[in-house]
Amino acid sequence: MKQIFIFLLLMFSFLSQGEIYLSVTGAGVRRAKLAVGDVRPLSPPGDSTLASKLRNQLSSDLELMNIFEFVPDSAAITADKESGSDMDYSKWSSLGTSFAIRLGYRVEGEKLTLDAGFYDIPGQKKIFSQSYQSKVTNISRIVHELAETILKSLTGEKGLFKSRILMVCHDLGRKRSPSKEVYIADSDGSNLLALTADGTLSLSPTWMNDGTHITYTQFEFLISRGIRKRGAVLKKHNLASGSRSVLYYKDGMNSGASWSSNGNRGVITMSFTGRPELYFISPSGGAEPEPLSRNLQLKTLSQSTPQAVNPNLLFDVEAQWSPTGKELVFSSARTGNPMIYVADLSTQLMRQITFAGKYNATPAWSPKGDKILFAAQRAPNGNFDIYSIEPSGNNLARITVGDQVGRKINHENPTWAPTGRHFAIASNEGGHYAIYVMTEDGALKRKISPEGKECKSPSWGPAE
Repeated sequence: MKQIFIFLLLMFSFLSQGEIYLSVTGAGVRRAKLAVGDVRPLSPPGDSTLASKLRNQLSSDLELMNIFEFVPDSAAITADKESGSDMDYSKWSSLGTSFAIRLGYRVEGEKLTLDAGFYDIPGQKKIFSQSYQSKVTNISRIVHELAETILKSLTGEKGLFKSRILMVCHDLGRKRSPSKEVYIADSDGSNLLALTADGTLSLSPTWMNDGTHITYTQFEFLISRGIRKRGAVLKKHNLASGSRSVLYYKDGMNSGASWSSNGNRGVITMSFTGRPELYFISPSGGAEPEPLSRNLQLKTLSQSTPQAVNPNLLFDVEAQWSPTGKELVFSSARTGNPMIYVADLSTQLMRQITFAGKYNATPAWSPKGDKILFAAQRAPNGNFDIYSIEPSGNNLARITVGDQVGRKINHENPTWAPTGRHFAIASNEGGHYAIYVMTEDGALKRKISPEGKECKSPSWGPAE
């Protein structure tokens, strides 16, 4: 895999929100050395199985951050025990570590309490100490809370562990016309939950800006022009209550909804005119869709005036908002093969930013605003891989390599994490499609979707 490296520069600076220890910028890799001490019972008797589960979950979360080099467990635990109840920084500094974690736990009935202290070893000071509580049956959630605190304390980033991923899955055992349902899981695949069980096709789940509602397209029987027929409808789903409602239903496509960061409006692909076009829609439904595609004009460097719109050539799909809400990125075939375009909503001018490949699809704008991921099918290889490009159209880079000897692997549907350094994709590298979380430098790739299911269409939600 051709890697895009991240430079993790250790720097100490004072910002308005507090001291930031790690600034993630540049084009190389330098990781901070971390020691995770013993997981001690705060009151007897201890539970070695529980302690091991806590440690393993924390190690998994810390690895996903992609900012650490780890001191071996045996050395870190020894330093912790020798340090005693009072923090003896010399026991840790001899390991060459930059940061250390000390942990204690207690169980009272069904309640689990985890006490954590996080330390700056060279600076010889405590960064934070905090107590976390959850049910003893939900170890992953309590550790996610701790991991989120560590990540925010060191980098200022948030949302990697307090955000969730939507996906569409079906059982591998059902080969003929399997139903596809919407699932939700934590960023590491834990706490998986089926949101639908309708025995139909559910497609293209996306998050609304409030983080409490989602939308997806679902096929069901409805009455259209006095005729009962099966069609695609856009549904709104309340994650807390499970209540659902139909937002939009018109003949043809009603899919790929994307919602602005302020929540005022969405954009969706509809085809009731005969061609796939982008429309603005209301988050509450009801209002008539507002045409967008036919108002967008293409402006190139070689043209003095924008190119006139030909409605018969419109083919605009898979729109995503920029972080500012002032632009959209989408895939369009209005001038030939599907390529990636960016539209300025204030001027209604669009520009083409990709020009190579047979089919470029599913663009995703980084929450940092600096990059756009997309899936591209290159001729003559035929498989899809993930690429990144700047919104200006500069610095195109390939992230995955699926055209391997004897096999073509597809990597599709990229979706960014709130950190802007992680993303999820759908890939069939394991024989069937599954959801994988990757770090931007390619150093980590982790399958998070459940066994026994084929899963596609990941959508990473906002930070809770």
